[in-house]
Amino acid sequence: MFMDDECDVFFSDFKLDPDVFYFLYIGELKTDCLNQFVKETLTKIHGQPFDFISILPDVLESYPHKNTLVINPMAKELMRARGRKVSFRIAPRTFASLVSASSTVNNLIQQLLDKQGHVFIHVFESVPELTLALIPGVRILGPSGHISNIWNNKLYQLQMLKETAPLINYRVCTDADQMLETAKGLWDEWTDGIFVSQPYSAAGVNSFLATNQEEIEAKAGHLKGKFFISRYIPHQDDPTVLGVVANAKDVFIAAIADQEIQNGNMFRGSTFPSTLAAPLQQELREITRRVGRAMGRSGYRGIFGCDYVVDAQGRIFFVEVNARKQGTTMEMCCTLENALPPETPGLLELEYYAVMQNRFPDNMVEISEALGSLCWRTYNYKLDQEAETCQIVPVDEDERTLFRQVVADAQAHGVIVVEHVGSKLSVQPGTFLGRVVAVGHSRAQLEEDIRQGIQRLKESIFDTIQKTSIPEGDGT
Repeated sequence: MFMDDECDVFFSDFKLDPDVFYFLYIGELKTDCLNQFVKETLTKIHGQPFDFISILPDVLESYPHKNTLVINPMAKELMRARGRKVSFRIAPRTFASLVSASSTVNNLIQQLLDKQGHVFIHVFESVPELTLALIPGVRILGPSGHISNIWNNKLYQLQMLKETAPLINYRVCTDADQMLETAKGLWDEWTDGIFVSQPYSAAGVNSFLATNQEEIEAKAGHLKGKFFISRYIPHQDDPTVLGVVANAKDVFIAAIADQEIQNGNMFRGSTFPSTLAAPLQQELREITRRVGRAMGRSGYRGIFGCDYVVDAQGRIFFVEVNARKQGTTMEMCCTLENALPPETPGLLELEYYAVMQNRFPDNMVEISEALGSLCWRTYNYKLDQEAETCQIVPVDEDERTLFRQVVADAQAHGVIVVEHVGSKLSVQPGTFLGRVVAVGHSRAQLEEDIRQGIQRLKESIFDTIQKTSIPEGDGT
């Protein structure tokens, strides 16, 4: 139910079963789907039925399962002001602070501790602001928030990995004035463009690709703090590699996918398997393993990702580490589940062992190549202007089931739209309207299925807003 003004949560719908142990998920809806794998992992390892309570910031028409808390005081204020629900994104650190300060969440944790003796918290990204981890008996199933924060600093990555990964030529600047002056002297050498970023940047925030000096001055001249600028590498491929760090030696490499990047720095989705040649994929695996070992030496334990670009000559350049789960971690979990023997540990079980025991289980196996003809593609549909939804896009099939059906040849291919916000909501710029997932046996099938999924999302907003809020074409 939606809560009144006296409660510190926006929405609450949960009831505890006395015969079940519970863990908490704290993060956005986009990775809530991973909790089924965590649930199975904890039940298997502890020999006790587990379930989860999701603590989300997302404002939706309705929620996909019970045991959900929504903490979003800004949404309550907007709902009072506008008389309707408003869907928007909250920065991960802000949300972690809100959750940590919530009396409802703290009381829930104490209730679970009294019953269970311990509480696990599953997160998409570990951040220092999630101070619930300091409560005795509470354990984050992921890396340390402080260590993750250090590794998500792009300047730290460049310094620590200069002997480990093939870095792009870059310059570090103490402030905007020095950055503008430095860039001015590099255009004759860096003729294809200059990538501008601050130490903490993600999803197109605090970074951009510039093709002239005037563009840099307009976009960054007013910003404070340090910058680094790097030479833009014209390239054909944007591969991403997902892995798990268990210690300073053992790093599991899950798989490689090709990212879809718009405007130089905005992630929109991924396609698996990668079209890169086998030798290049093997080189990417080994570079990522070396990066993971460097992270392991610093105390990092858990899932991480590395992004790269590959130019027309087949040269690999390191772009960044994401010291967290990736946007396509769910698809990677489904891929491993169908590619590996039944008793082989999956991605979330590997993370559990890495975090809790600094090791991998003995029966860990990496996939050496893509699974037969299995292909998948995802597309994240974000709005660039405010829009109003007129209908919900229902989930026709569970994503995990879709993967199993395609692998078993029970269906040739399929597409689903997940995490749609629902009907009669105002959706703010930068917010996910929904996510499209297509699974099949060929890339040609995925192309058409993704197009159909995007069309469903377009039809869920009013015509008068569709033309200005949604990019034309299929979003590629």
